[in-house]
Amino acid sequence: MSEVNNDTKSFSLALSVVVPVFNEVENIESLIGEIQTTLGNIISYEVIFVDDCSQDATLDKLIQLRHNRDLLRVLTHKRRSGQSAAIRSGINYAKSPLIVTLDGDGQNNPSDILKLLQVYTNYRGAKKNILICGQRTERKDNFVKRLSSRVANVIRSRLLGDQTIDTGCGLKLFRREDFIELPSFNHMHRFL
Repeated sequence: MSEVNNDTKSFSLALSVVVPVFNEVENIESLIGEIQTTLGNIISYEVIFVDDCSQDATLDKLIQLRHNRDLLRVLTHKRRSGQSAAIRSGINYAKSPLIVTLDGDGQNNPSDILKLLQVYTNYRGAKKNILICGQRTERKDNFVKRLSSRVANVIRSRLLGDQTIDTGCGLKLFRREDFIELPSFNHMHRFL
């Protein structure tokens, strides 16, 4: 894992937006613009894109966009590690105590971050280990992928009994410290 030319200003950040990407050169510029439009003057934030060894010009585009966006940080894996590892890497480098993750493929609407923040505000002091999940209403996947996801969500929900409808949705909000304290994070971090 390496950080690519990230000299963000040192000030208190309230939110880190972590976006794992693989071959998303066509989506990243508009996604960054949507995040900036959504969060603008509402909250102090940084955006961390983690490139998982894209085979297109994704990393080059991110580096280009980084030059005129102070709050954009770019990380890249040295070898392809997958979406979960990219998310872990972004959280590890995050400077904020609050994390939002979203997919880099355009399936998550950045304006929904505000909805997650509102839900978080309602529960902030009440519980530890808060995870607020988004739900995709208009999936852009093919029928087989949607059906597979639906079956997996039903099985997972029955096993855990948590009534989460769409665990595959990349839009999630949680506290960084809660994630880092997970046993699986500590185990996997040694291997990155």
